[in-house]
Amino acid sequence: MYRTIPVKARFTDEEKAFWVDQCEHANSLINSAIYHVKQTHYSRLEQTDDAFTTYWRGDELRYGWKTYKCSTTYPELDKVLKDNPHYKAMAAQSAQQTLKAVGESITSYNGLVNAYYKGEVDRPSLPKYRKRGGLAAVTFPRQALNYKDGCFYPSISRDTKPHLLTEITLQLPEFIDSDWVKEVTVRPCLGELWIDWVIDDGKEPIGNNPKLDYTQAWSFDHGGTNWLTGVSTRGKSLIIDGRKLKSMNQGYCHLVAKYKQGKSDFYWDANLDRVQRKRNNQMRDAVNKAARFIINQCLNDCVGNLVIGWNDGQKNGSNMGKRGNQNFVVIPTKRLIDRLKQLCPEYGIVLTITEEAYTSKASYLDGDSLYKHGEKPAGWKPSGNRVKRGLYKSRDGHVINADCNGAANIARKVATQLGLNLAKLGRGALTLPRRVDLFKGLSKSYRKRCGAGLLDPVATSV
Repeated sequence: MYRTIPVKARFTDEEKAFWVDQCEHANSLINSAIYHVKQTHYSRLEQTDDAFTTYWRGDELRYGWKTYKCSTTYPELDKVLKDNPHYKAMAAQSAQQTLKAVGESITSYNGLVNAYYKGEVDRPSLPKYRKRGGLAAVTFPRQALNYKDGCFYPSISRDTKPHLLTEITLQLPEFIDSDWVKEVTVRPCLGELWIDWVIDDGKEPIGNNPKLDYTQAWSFDHGGTNWLTGVSTRGKSLIIDGRKLKSMNQGYCHLVAKYKQGKSDFYWDANLDRVQRKRNNQMRDAVNKAARFIINQCLNDCVGNLVIGWNDGQKNGSNMGKRGNQNFVVIPTKRLIDRLKQLCPEYGIVLTITEEAYTSKASYLDGDSLYKHGEKPAGWKPSGNRVKRGLYKSRDGHVINADCNGAANIARKVATQLGLNLAKLGRGALTLPRRVDLFKGLSKSYRKRCGAGLLDPVATSV
């Protein structure tokens, strides 16, 4: 299976100067390619009759070029820019990878042109120029890398090699086999350089794991303070605490407001780079820990299905007030789902994402009907209701955890589709869920048990 492993680069001053220079050349090469694309495209339009048109942009009526497909391709860019000084300053295959990225952007633009004339998207525009003097990623395919003594030696152009002050190497992480490496990218991110190792460990997705029971499932409902509330068809329940994440985000927002006080909306400096970098690392750490914990829980309970409730676009349209949006919208639940999509096939776990309309209002214990969003019949009322924050009271007076009720209803939405057995998912499992703190509550013994047989050392390190 292919995967990308980002590692923070630790270069000497001489090595960092080399990579910054290469990233600057990559940035300038992209701008040169875009300039050629636009000049060629507009020259062709000038030879076309009736090439101008009027169109609306928002509330303004504008006059400009008609939207036509761009005919420039990567082979043309490579042929035209081979004598470009920025192309020559980079290794040939690295420069070609940079131009291929521009070619892919043109292909995407042409696809948007088709969608534009079908009325599916707004008027598209050609790729925009990058900031002058900025940095862009530099990519080396495996063919441009020479492995020796635990290090990769990237190809260096003839124009650049005489100016080197030191030998340029890329240290291979201990948990990656050299035969797995397919591509390496050095990229700038918030004032630092990172190395992305693209590997193929040769593993294939597991379609059916005989150790898992596919009539059982863990179902999760997401929120804010209770980031993820899960119930299992084996009669278990848990809550992954989200208060630490909320605290991290509040601290981040406070520092950003402090450094941008009295400045323009577009102001940015090294301090904001540091704050943003720290926050991104914290969120990535939380996502990886949560994903690993959920996968371990499924494997320990021999559960073959994982169900998560998610409505597309629900955070974009959220209107919970300034503080409510800060505590809910910025929690990276979608990134967690994407991470689970990567991990589940490795172990044969079936991941199901379902819409969660009315799952919080309907009563699981009373078997209320569950409808999709907008399909609720007029006059429908749930059998139970929330008596206070975090507590749900059924028609018969049974009080259960409100988030567990929502998670159970999410499982009920796909029970028939997945063939789930909900017999053990009763009132006892929904009453008192176990609370898990990802940052403090996972003991060393838990991590040792996980590493003993369930986990793959490569997957653990990502």
